[in-house]
Amino acid sequence: MRSFLLAGGLMLAPSTAFSQQVTDTLSEVEVTGKANGYRQPVSSVGTRTDAPLIEVPQSAQVLTQQLIRDRQAFTLNDMAPMMTGVKANNGMGAFTLRGFTGYNHFDGSFITYNGIRGNLYQWSQQPLLYNIEKIEVLRGPASAMYSEGVPGGLINFVTLKPQAARRFEFDASYGSWNFMRFSADATGAISKKKKLMYRLIAGYDRSNSFRDQQEQENFFIAPSLAYSFSPKTDLNLEVNYAKQKSVHQYDRGTFIKPLADGTYDFDYYPDHLTVQSPTDFGDVDNTSATLTFNHKVNDRLSFTVVERYIDNRLHFADHGVSGAIRNDSINRTYQIWDYAQFSWQTTAFVGYKLSTGPVKHHFLAGIDYNNFGWTKNDYRNSPSTRISILNPDYSNDIPAANPAVDYYDDNEQTNQLSGGYIQDQLSIGERLKVLLSLRYDDYSLRQTPLSDRDDLQGDTSDAHAWMPRVGVVYMAKPNIAFYGNYNKSFNPQRSNSAGSGGPFPPRTATQFEVGYKGDFFKDALSTMVSVYTIEYSNILAADPTPENPNKQTVVDGTRSKGFELTVQGNIKDLCIITGYAYNDHRLLSDNTIGKKGFRYANAPKHIANAWVKYNFSTTRLKGLGIGVGGRYVSDQVGNLATQNFVIPESFVLDAAANYRIGRFNIQCNVNNLTNARYFNGGVSRVTIASLGNPINFRAGINYTIN
Repeated sequence: MRSFLLAGGLMLAPSTAFSQQVTDTLSEVEVTGKANGYRQPVSSVGTRTDAPLIEVPQSAQVLTQQLIRDRQAFTLNDMAPMMTGVKANNGMGAFTLRGFTGYNHFDGSFITYNGIRGNLYQWSQQPLLYNIEKIEVLRGPASAMYSEGVPGGLINFVTLKPQAARRFEFDASYGSWNFMRFSADATGAISKKKKLMYRLIAGYDRSNSFRDQQEQENFFIAPSLAYSFSPKTDLNLEVNYAKQKSVHQYDRGTFIKPLADGTYDFDYYPDHLTVQSPTDFGDVDNTSATLTFNHKVNDRLSFTVVERYIDNRLHFADHGVSGAIRNDSINRTYQIWDYAQFSWQTTAFVGYKLSTGPVKHHFLAGIDYNNFGWTKNDYRNSPSTRISILNPDYSNDIPAANPAVDYYDDNEQTNQLSGGYIQDQLSIGERLKVLLSLRYDDYSLRQTPLSDRDDLQGDTSDAHAWMPRVGVVYMAKPNIAFYGNYNKSFNPQRSNSAGSGGPFPPRTATQFEVGYKGDFFKDALSTMVSVYTIEYSNILAADPTPENPNKQTVVDGTRSKGFELTVQGNIKDLCIITGYAYNDHRLLSDNTIGKKGFRYANAPKHIANAWVKYNFSTTRLKGLGIGVGGRYVSDQVGNLATQNFVIPESFVLDAAANYRIGRFNIQCNVNNLTNARYFNGGVSRVTIASLGNPINFRAGINYTIN
């Protein structure tokens, strides 16, 4: 509780959806504010049309490029502490929003790029920020615009685009555990009339870890071209390639000591220990290409067509845990996986503006088609050696040439998701804004075995859903708004075969939310308060019978309710971002998942964050910036079925300083100043939890030519 009060004291101390090129008029608009600012007043993440955030009837937040730089954030996980109510659950790609876990998955149901489904990275990876201009968070169900997705919301990356003005930037960083990072960003016009523009972003990083035998290496390159046929028409091509090599593809976390009274000692085992073996490895190749065409017919009519393709290749070998810890030793499993997946996404929409008397309409109608799946899924899980946790011997880790296999995947899968939607943004006079949306989606899954080794031997799933959204905003003043929304989302059942008792209805979520938004200090500082409840239905639980031990059944779902507060922006030379989120997410019935009233896993009740940075601009210290902040996370259940596995609360304090002179900026960040031992969330039942980083630093230098 003391940590929570400290976080609250920090908070109170004085202290565009597809791209910026896809706007209401589909011409290039660059929204800028005060230099070094943390406030972005306009976004299209909520409506697919650029709109002032104060007029969007849903909780949304934008993390600006300057905030990313001030934090020296290199992955999405680095930025999670700046998002109100969002928590990274581990060192991979799992995050909690409004109490629901979203995975960094290939179908793009949690992470989008420029408003388009199709995540570049695998669920085992932390998404890189080399080419990211800003990060947008839309809280609550987002299916009305983005199709199926997790009920807690989504995170949208807006990538850096080609610019006509020439610019070159180079960054070099060094940090704890032999971390090194280099990146370059060049943009400008190719043709004399500046119709053809380019951007080339490249980066490389490598690091070890405070834990034994952890190594990782990333290479990234993102070329892009933009051609302006006229002020009304443009075509944009962006390609991303990210390669990762690592000793451990998955971050399995650290061991947790079980005690005789049924509780757990989270401080018993040393930080450096790891579940995995030095013989484990991971090799990932991720490629994407996105083609966007924008055309403005006239001041009222415009349309956009986007085609996005992603190819992911994964090869890894990895040790996991099996069973409980006994006498400081544990059984392990061994996994080998060769995997190749794809995603084709086609999006097209048309916008039309008109007025009917005193009512102004902005219609948006569109279609989406997503074909995704995998062409290779060769996965083997075998029993491995038992090891001593405190004195591990890895000499016999690699299994025999033909180990016993407990589970085998050898299949291919195709998912087809098609949908259409219509939206009307109404302005009734100067004060009342109404948002009406309706979407219909149809989903189909077909999984085919590639050999008789495949355990499942085929699977199918079909689903369809209507997803309405109604939002109302009342502008009490030009800078103060009150809003409410009714919103739905859906998720198809990924395993829906008759062999497990299916077919089952899709999982659905219904949200009611009310809130307030206000802009102050000449619109430089934004405030937002939201209160919500989300009902999640049609979840599956095991219901085995003697005739069918794999049988599942639909049970009453969960309810997530909460409150959020965000303050973000600038007061002269002071930049501020603070947030507090209360969330209570629980099961609604007794079933094989857990008992009625059980807390949901990795969903803390309280998350508070604050970060303030002061940039000296008028004294002899001009060019110097100093930042400090922290985050408090209350205790959380690490596993839904075992409510006694409670991960303790934590408070982490960070600081930064930079000095800008001419074309150079020198910066140093120190994270976890007090060297607190903390955990992000539960990873594997009651044996492992994700351990946060101890005190660490990053020092960097930036050189820019405009």
